[in-house]
Amino acid sequence: MLLNPPSPKLIIGTRRSRCKVIIILAFALILITHVIYGKIDKQTSTTGPSESFSQHLTTTKAASETFPADLHTTTADLSQEEYNDSEIIDTAFFENSRDVKDQPITMGLYGYDIPFLWSIPKSGTSTIKGILSECLNLRIAGSSSQIDYDSYDQIQVVNGGLGGDNSKGGHFVNVNFGYLPGILKAQEWKMVESGLVDVAITSYIHEGITEAFDHIHPARIFTVLRHPILRMISLFNHHKDATWDKDINPTLLEYASDSQYHVDNWMTRALSNRHSGPVRNQDYLYAKRVLKEKVLILLLDEIDESMERLVTFMDWGRRLGPPQPPSDSVDLGGGLSGGECLESHLHFNPVDAHDNDHSSVVRNSEEWQMLEYISNYDIGLYWYGKELFDGEQKKLYNNLMLE
Repeated sequence: MLLNPPSPKLIIGTRRSRCKVIIILAFALILITHVIYGKIDKQTSTTGPSESFSQHLTTTKAASETFPADLHTTTADLSQEEYNDSEIIDTAFFENSRDVKDQPITMGLYGYDIPFLWSIPKSGTSTIKGILSECLNLRIAGSSSQIDYDSYDQIQVVNGGLGGDNSKGGHFVNVNFGYLPGILKAQEWKMVESGLVDVAITSYIHEGITEAFDHIHPARIFTVLRHPILRMISLFNHHKDATWDKDINPTLLEYASDSQYHVDNWMTRALSNRHSGPVRNQDYLYAKRVLKEKVLILLLDEIDESMERLVTFMDWGRRLGPPQPPSDSVDLGGGLSGGECLESHLHFNPVDAHDNDHSSVVRNSEEWQMLEYISNYDIGLYWYGKELFDGEQKKLYNNLMLE
């Protein structure tokens, strides 16, 4: 007995059901594929710090200082998360600057390179500025309280003291390079093309290099590193004595605990151009890369050897000659030889700073731990800088001395 064949309506209904199932499965497959490849794309895409560092960074005074031995056991509590090289910003952002390894090799071959001091607050900057101006007789693009920058309408070299009780004057270019408006003015007046600048000084490393320098007139970056906890204690005391109103009187613990008083991981933020939000591990890795490739490192606790390296790398040895009589164009520290002037600034008459600020802060105290917490990436960056100072940069210096 033959079965009755299915009706046309049943056949059509079955086919429609199958089509619906196939369509649903296709959409599901597309969705799954999109999610999977979206994750892969997100993992391999280039990420990095923001492109503007808007914190108003004010350079401050500091003097050389020897660190206590127990500070060398301080380590940073850094994330162990790993990132691919593709996720770290290319240091081509610093293309208007020389690589550290190029400096001894190209010394004397390029007439347009300009030394660039990245000024880290309370790390010896004012002492170094005094040496550059008074001992080495360099023309500085920086900041001086003795100069009325708004009174000029074109670039020129002017006499202007560095400020402070021990200032003996110096030669400055009339752009206030320590601040953003001055950096823009330096660009407008073509400062690096003028041939008037021997060294530029600012805390704004990104803005200074990208706005004022170019590939024909590149920057040779150098900086002085100080242990971040000591630096922040000194900065706290400076603000307390010089910048805060009498009504603002936080304790060190309150200073370290409240972000309205401080910038956490200042060095890492400046190098990675991370102006807002929490510092990320890739910001730290990028900052390390910049430090390694672009920055000649000086250490405040090894300031004598640091200055020897700086003078050698920048080919300033000829400026440390015998005493010369004062004149309109030459003033080596009041008749001292360059070497004697340098020794005076480093050891006998440093610019005033809170040299013993750290003495009242007990290591592992609540204040110390909070400072360590808000400086964790900077602490790691400091020790990495010291590793470079004792390692590959020392080899560069030794090789240069053999030539």
